[in-house]
Amino acid sequence: MASTALITLLLCLLALADSFSTFQLFPAQCNLAKKVGRSPFYQLAANKWDMLIDEDEDEDLQFDGGPPVPRDMKYNMFNIQRQRENFESIKSVAGKDLTNDVYARDPETSTFWFVGKVARVSDIPLEKAIARQWPMIEEHSCRLRPAELYPKWGKLQLWTAPGDSELDVAYCKPELQFVPMSRDVDGASDVRNVEIGFAGELYENDEEGFRTERTEDGLAVKPEIQSTAEQRQPTEAELDDMMEMLNAQVAADDGNQ
Repeated sequence: MASTALITLLLCLLALADSFSTFQLFPAQCNLAKKVGRSPFYQLAANKWDMLIDEDEDEDLQFDGGPPVPRDMKYNMFNIQRQRENFESIKSVAGKDLTNDVYARDPETSTFWFVGKVARVSDIPLEKAIARQWPMIEEHSCRLRPAELYPKWGKLQLWTAPGDSELDVAYCKPELQFVPMSRDVDGASDVRNVEIGFAGELYENDEEGFRTERTEDGLAVKPEIQSTAEQRQPTEAELDDMMEMLNAQVAADDGNQ
């Protein structure tokens, strides 16, 4: 009798544990993942995120301390994948009009590193979309460029540019001005994670990474690169940056097909 009662109790506990599985805890996110689907490009990106996190753990990068981070913006694979899926879903519907390129900067330098892209639904301001995802974007920036940005973790600046404007940035278009963002924005905490997205930059084949020199006002330091022979021609480093941007665009387009 005692053994029968013990077995019955064990079965009840197993059933209870099963009812609290991940799919029960996160029904909205799971439904979103089913709707969006996972392209081959997305699977490749997820593998690279795994590698990025593993490599940084080997380098003993520590991200302890600082203000509390919302659970849904902690830098882990579940959150990273959800925000990337959100980005792809929003962009597929709204196009690039509701997306922005994101650059991270050590405030003591004039170098701005391209670290990814954000998207938002139409009634969410860009400032709130950045502030809500700030912990994830900042940590990704430090993991992406540990030598240049990790020493300033907690003090990094985030700036934005129009979506898919990397080539204009590489050509130093004078009318393209970066806009500084703020870590703390009123009402940002009320934004639901499904209303915003972040697709972090990932390097392939030992890429150098795209960067640009800007003034304190977010304007290009160097003169505009013209296509005519009598005007300034791009340097070898600038040509490399342009090729990286072109290759990244082609890879993204191929992955979304």
